Amino acid sequence: MQATFPHLALSQAAQFYMVGQSLETQESISGADTIVPTMRGRWTAAVSFALKGEAATLQWQAFLAQMQGRIGTTLVPARSRWRPRDRDGHGMSFCDTGNLGDAQTWEHFGFANTDLDRITVTASAPLRATEIELTLNDSTGLRPGQYFSLGERLHRVQAHWQPSETRHRILFEPPLRQAVEAGERVEIERPVCKMRMVSETEGTFDQSLDSFPIVTAQFVEAI
Repeated sequence: MQATFPHLALSQAAQFYMVGQSLETQESISGADTIVPTMRGRWTAAVSFALKGEAATLQWQAFLAQMQGRIGTTLVPARSRWRPRDRDGHGMSFCDTGNLGDAQTWEHFGFANTDLDRITVTASAPLRATEIELTLNDSTGLRPGQYFSLGERLHRVQAHWQPSETRHRILFEPPLRQAVEAGERVEIERPVCKMRMVSETEGTFDQSLDSFPIVTAQFVEAI
């Protein structure tokens, strides 16, 4: 099953990095290391959270039960400090203000709490593609080093260039896990990665009288 990631867990640290991008290093007769690249790189995430209160603790325990060790999958949020900005250059919040779909963010002003298609895919791209062209609707664009997701898959920008004043193209890793169609939404506010736990004991913590336990977990991308 696919479990909903526990939103009450307070993020303390999150490290996303690629593994499996090359074969094990071999040493030639001359002593030079031989590096052989592969196309099987995948994301690994090492995260830690603080559980404050009964609701957060029980939610995390329920999450562990739903994950069933390495069996289940979940969409792990890829938090980062320097994220894309809107078209006015303002930073974007990682979380919905109201935290409720189709709700009113501000009771007296009626600002709708809805998702915006800030960036969309301009032209269709096939499976395993590493370049796509983007349409900027409400964003200054993606810069090298920033994360985004397409559907349930996380990617990181390697390079960005403009073939013309209105066209934006990016080179990214890893290659597309599935083909994308023109007009598909590029998630830049809350990018996620479909992952599963590395071992059966990830996320466990001391069930003593500690009122503010810290949990750590390691995830690997579910391909």
